[in-house]
Amino acid sequence: MDLESNPAANIDCGYLSCIGMLLYLAQATRPNIFFSVNHLARFSMSKMSKHWSALENLINYLQGTGDKKLNITEEAGEADLKFFVDANWGGEGLRSQHGFIGFLWGEPVSWSSKRQTCIASSTCQAEYMALSLAARAALWMTQTISTIRDGMIPVLLSDSKEAIQIANNSGSLKDLRHIKWEFHLINEMITTGQVHLDWINSTEKKADIFTKRLGQQKAQQLMDKILLEFFVEGSVKV
Repeated sequence: MDLESNPAANIDCGYLSCIGMLLYLAQATRPNIFFSVNHLARFSMSKMSKHWSALENLINYLQGTGDKKLNITEEAGEADLKFFVDANWGGEGLRSQHGFIGFLWGEPVSWSSKRQTCIASSTCQAEYMALSLAARAALWMTQTISTIRDGMIPVLLSDSKEAIQIANNSGSLKDLRHIKWEFHLINEMITTGQVHLDWINSTEKKADIFTKRLGQQKAQQLMDKILLEFFVEGSVKV
């Protein structure tokens, strides 16, 4: 990619085209770049040389790791649907970043990384809204796979005990009354048995890679957890 020192000289559609292609790749087979691509996408209308440089670095990384893909094995795992959910409170514009990754039979099938549209006043609120958004994705996935496996109830996993308690109606909604009511739909989904919530230790989290910048070692550990590895014989390359 030929980068100009003057950002105004760069062609807008070139940057947007790259972002579009990278988003497609992030949604399809490379979940580990989702956070980075979304971050760069925010500067599509006000990009500078540093954004072009970051975009070029990301493309170079992908070129150097072309064999790194989701490794879906032939042996299915447990017959369940689990969503690991996380949120990073604060951030640019005071808007928190949330993310999740869903595993069906132990294989990654759904993931997301987005900035929340509402400003969260606490870590608990950011985690609560993340659980609500992940619950909708989990419900959609349940309906999608109902033709091959009916009656599967997704489990949402979070390390926020406070957010889980509030979602289960065992905590106080007093401090969350100001957020949009659409986020409180998770209470009804839990009451009606459409989703379940479970707490996990922070060391078991798999969604950190969708909510914040990570060091190389931490990022590699999470990529191993989400089955993103170099293709090996005997697996299905996706």
